[in-house]
Amino acid sequence: MTLRKDALRDQRAKMLAAAPDWRASDARVNPRVAIGSIIAMWVIYFLITTGLAMLTGVAEPLSAVWRRAIVVVAGILCTFVLYQLLQRAQPQSFGARLAAALGAAVPLVIVYASVNLLVFYYWFPVAEATRIITEMQAKFPGSWETILILDSSIRWYFFFAVWAALYVAFGYANEMRAVERRANHFRLEAKNAQLRALHYQVNPHFLFNTLNSLSTLVLKGSKSEAETMIMNLSSFLRSSLAVDPEQLVSLDEEIALQRLYLDIEQTRFPDRLQVQVDMPDELKHACVPVLILQPIIENAIKYGVAPSKGTIAVRLTASAEYGLLVLRIENDIDPKAPVPASGTGLGLGNVRERLLTRYGPAAGCEWGPSDDGGFVVSLWLPLAKVAC
Repeated sequence: MTLRKDALRDQRAKMLAAAPDWRASDARVNPRVAIGSIIAMWVIYFLITTGLAMLTGVAEPLSAVWRRAIVVVAGILCTFVLYQLLQRAQPQSFGARLAAALGAAVPLVIVYASVNLLVFYYWFPVAEATRIITEMQAKFPGSWETILILDSSIRWYFFFAVWAALYVAFGYANEMRAVERRANHFRLEAKNAQLRALHYQVNPHFLFNTLNSLSTLVLKGSKSEAETMIMNLSSFLRSSLAVDPEQLVSLDEEIALQRLYLDIEQTRFPDRLQVQVDMPDELKHACVPVLILQPIIENAIKYGVAPSKGTIAVRLTASAEYGLLVLRIENDIDPKAPVPASGTGLGLGNVRERLLTRYGPAAGCEWGPSDDGGFVVSLWLPLAKVAC
């Protein structure tokens, strides 16, 4: 027990340690998109500022183009460094990510502002550079460079911050989409597990009743009937357990499976069970969940045929109504037979739950007394356009 607890604890620790990894992976933006947005942002800035300079008649506009190009290249490199920092730092909450992005932009803006100062005031000074430097030295002797860098940093910070905020927003949107995909996957897995559980409820219920009937035949000394029931049971179990509980089969195949079951019950009630099937040819290939009729027919045998003394008919009718496949299973009730104890509702509730789980409100199942004194179960489900 101690070893098992330790193993579970280690597994849980591994899962918790791995959680930030998948969160960070989900939050990352496609590198092509990120780098493309950086280049596009600075190219657009370069084109707009160059165009405005030409339109406003700024002195020597063409000679300033290559200076601006150097600054744009510096801006691309600084933004790329910011992208690398954001890619490696992925706090869990959106607010923390945004704060980290805005904070990481500060030193890179200062670097960019410094490059801008060097290009336009020292390395390749513009016409008004000397005048501006003289005025700044007069106002702020000894610290004019710092003032210029800070002033430029404040103006350019919002340029970097907007890109950083967009990057975080895109990353958060990616993570939300990934979470939604995982949630849909988990919902699908849960739905499939529920379908399997509902399907497997059928087999033990049916098997218990069949083995109980088989023991009765053995106690009565009905050797041939017992052998026939064993063979029929083997055929039914081989056919029913081989299918996937999530599988859809044609209505014709579903009725064939039920005939294997009815062969078992025919051995028990050779003179009392009468089966009638009314299925139009055009509905033979309609899709239905596998073994969806088995609990209904089993109830008809248990509560209609078993307690009776005379012949009891079990009728199965299929029809298409308003785009739905409607199946009705009706059995007679012998008024002279003792009233059987009421069931638990497991079988019919199982059928309804399977239909609702697979099809939602478009399908359903109802049951109750019929107009002629028998008992009828009606179920409906979407009539698939594609045949099974």
